[in-house]
Amino acid sequence: MGIKRLFIYCFFAITTALSAQSVTEHVVVKGNTLYSLSKQYGITVSELREANPQIAGTALALGDVLIVPAPVQPEPVTVDSHLPTSAKQDTTKSTPAFEMYKVRRGDSPDGLAKKWGFSDMASFYRINPDARTNWKRGLQLVKPLNEMALQQAVEDTLAPKSNPEADTNAIGNLDSARTSLDVLGILPFFHIDYINESALAKRSPVAMSLRMGMEFAAYLHSDSLFPVNIEFIDSHNHRDSLRKALDSLELEQYDLLLGPLYSKRVQQMKDYHVADKSVNLMSKSEDINDLGMYNAVVAEDDFYRSLRELVNEREAEDTNRIPLVITKLRTAACDSFFQGFVHTSKLYVSNTEKWESNESLASLVRDRHYDVIIYDNDPAFVLDVLRNLRMGEAPYTLYATEYQIFNSGITNDNFMREDEVICAMSSYLSYQDFETISFVEAFRAHFEVEPNQYAIKGFDIADYHIQRLLYGDGPTRGIYLGFDHTQGKQNKWIELRRFKNYEWLLLQHF
Repeated sequence: MGIKRLFIYCFFAITTALSAQSVTEHVVVKGNTLYSLSKQYGITVSELREANPQIAGTALALGDVLIVPAPVQPEPVTVDSHLPTSAKQDTTKSTPAFEMYKVRRGDSPDGLAKKWGFSDMASFYRINPDARTNWKRGLQLVKPLNEMALQQAVEDTLAPKSNPEADTNAIGNLDSARTSLDVLGILPFFHIDYINESALAKRSPVAMSLRMGMEFAAYLHSDSLFPVNIEFIDSHNHRDSLRKALDSLELEQYDLLLGPLYSKRVQQMKDYHVADKSVNLMSKSEDINDLGMYNAVVAEDDFYRSLRELVNEREAEDTNRIPLVITKLRTAACDSFFQGFVHTSKLYVSNTEKWESNESLASLVRDRHYDVIIYDNDPAFVLDVLRNLRMGEAPYTLYATEYQIFNSGITNDNFMREDEVICAMSSYLSYQDFETISFVEAFRAHFEVEPNQYAIKGFDIADYHIQRLLYGDGPTRGIYLGFDHTQGKQNKWIELRRFKNYEWLLLQHF
């Protein structure tokens, strides 16, 4: 039988289900939420609510039967192109032996294996190899529907044999004996200042938004069988207050520490020897890279390197392109960056305090295309470079980082006159994305408020690191942030996006 027949069975299961009915009845089980069900069935929370007007609030009762409408545009299922034509034509005449199953909150590999009748974990992993290394909610699994299908899948699936030792171990980085996950959030709530309406009170909403996002992530991962517990302490962004708060706790009992928020307090965590389970949330300080903790923030040098790689690729295909690096003040770091370009005609423009060298950009020759990278984050300098480039007639592409654009106050309309603008990003929020819409609706239903940028950041960071502990590492794109710790604890997730029609469209992922 092998892989090809397995693909046919999956195709039977899905096409039969879609053609037979436009709605599905779902019996609520442990771990189900409106948000998890919307993602499982590919619909929005609003559509689920409309089909079930009896739902009150966000709580679902075990055993309730929900009506699940079919998605408007179900994802197509592709049959292996190497299958014989006759095999494809006979699909409507066969009885499904397999169906596709989406991993839900509370599911585990060993739990599903036992439930579906697998005699050992090795057999389960042969038919579902992704479950070993990429276990997460929403993962598509192949589920045998009868004993014959189970036996055929185990015997004939052409997948690598599993590691016998891994079959008995828990997925992820937690001890298999653990029955819960304990998380500590360390944020500057400034409670005293907030009550007394001091100047520091304005920082409290940031921490509260992050907290809501983290709590929501813990809520979605938690159920009665394996609770994810999260609690918070107020760092007050002060050395003594943070020390007093941390000294009062047994930090060894926590599996994950999220925070503190600002650079000096993050560096203070090294005194407690818990770096291996701590996460830097927002600080961009380079000193954090030496602490041995997980860093959610992508280093600016990584952004520049990804842009340089793209420029080198483009110029290898088109020798008429020339890399042009422009800096406010020449530094050793910029010199090293410039040397990484392979084009023999590469140009380097450095300035004095008055930026006179930028004026030469208006005289660039018209018969070459310039790939422009500005090695500085000063928004005034960036706009001065653009002003001089626009005065000339030479064609150019601007390559930028999210620090230059989104953190500087420069708005999208500043780039409408450029032929092409490409930005290296580690974070991007699109309200046209189904995942974003589903999350916002679920968050709104849970908290009765709209999630802001910090709430979504808090959710993404907590969600990723909880999944990392439960199911193992792997590059992941959240609602707003991306994470890639496959090369270490420094986040290497970078997306390149092109600005077009007031949107940042995904170019490629580095």
